[in-house]
Amino acid sequence: MDAVAGYSHHDAAGTAIAVVGTIATVSNVTDAELLEVNNLRAVIARETNNAATVSLRAHAVRDLASMDAVIARLNAATATASAATQSKTEAVNRVRVSFALSGATDNGLEFGASVRADHGGNSSTGSQYLSGAFGKISAGDLNGADEVTAGNLSGVGTSGMDGASHQEFTYASASHNLGYEVSMSGVTFAASTDTVRGADSTKTGSNSALGLKWTGDMGGASVTVGVGTASIGTTTQDTYSATVAMGGLSITAISSTNDNGPAVALGATAASAQGATGTAHVAASKAADNFDTDHSGLSITYAMDAMTVTGFTRTESTQGVADKDYSGIGFAYSLGNGATLKAGFVDANDTSLMDFGVNFSF
Repeated sequence: MDAVAGYSHHDAAGTAIAVVGTIATVSNVTDAELLEVNNLRAVIARETNNAATVSLRAHAVRDLASMDAVIARLNAATATASAATQSKTEAVNRVRVSFALSGATDNGLEFGASVRADHGGNSSTGSQYLSGAFGKISAGDLNGADEVTAGNLSGVGTSGMDGASHQEFTYASASHNLGYEVSMSGVTFAASTDTVRGADSTKTGSNSALGLKWTGDMGGASVTVGVGTASIGTTTQDTYSATVAMGGLSITAISSTNDNGPAVALGATAASAQGATGTAHVAASKAADNFDTDHSGLSITYAMDAMTVTGFTRTESTQGVADKDYSGIGFAYSLGNGATLKAGFVDANDTSLMDFGVNFSF
């Protein structure tokens, strides 16, 4: 975490006459440290008003600005703790219309497109493809190749909870717009990239993803193993998954590691204290550690007649940061003719979410 370095108050000659000791961890400031900082600020404020000379007043004004900057940083860091979020109940509806087009040329090439409109509005998202013996080329709003082969966990509820699908892994390649995949003898190879490179993080470095997946039968069970890797700017991500399905039971396990790239300097890298002709103090800050983030998860789904029950658990682990845990359980019951009754409960990192509703498919 950032630190507020030792800070000296100076007299008109630039001589230190008071010192605030280093506060090592901004996010865990003690009451004694806060009192020390605020007491010195009060002393400087009085000197600003009672300065005997123009020079002394100028130094006091700069010192006062320094202390206000330090206090602002401390206040911002200590204000992160907030009262528990109040419980609320909301009614949510969603209308999503998907259009799928397909055709074939005289020599056997297949082509098609898909587009989706949400909530009755216009949507510019969609994708197109051309496939043949050479494989399948896709363009548009696509998942990255690593997500195509490694996949995601099974979720619960009607359409995600609190605007998020907490069972889903975050793939760095999510905004890719050009992809290729080919399958033979149960093996699928996929590659993708983003040709737009609109975000600052992808203007330099790589912007590609690769994936490999195998599906076959083992002892009467269907087994799928997928691996994927992505390099986006200075970030790399490796993902591994396995799914075993037998009868109505399906189990999926996924593990992913995201290398967040090299450390990046944030603000000033060293403290600067005012002297006789100096400027206001700038508190020290260190580079962002950018520790790797590990994701792991497991989902289990069991279908019996019209009822399907699903449970999942997922953990995000970053060094120096408390783990984030997500888990959920839910059911879906087919009412026939495209109507499905769904309910789910999710513990989203100590926030409880529940939903219940009916999904229609026409």
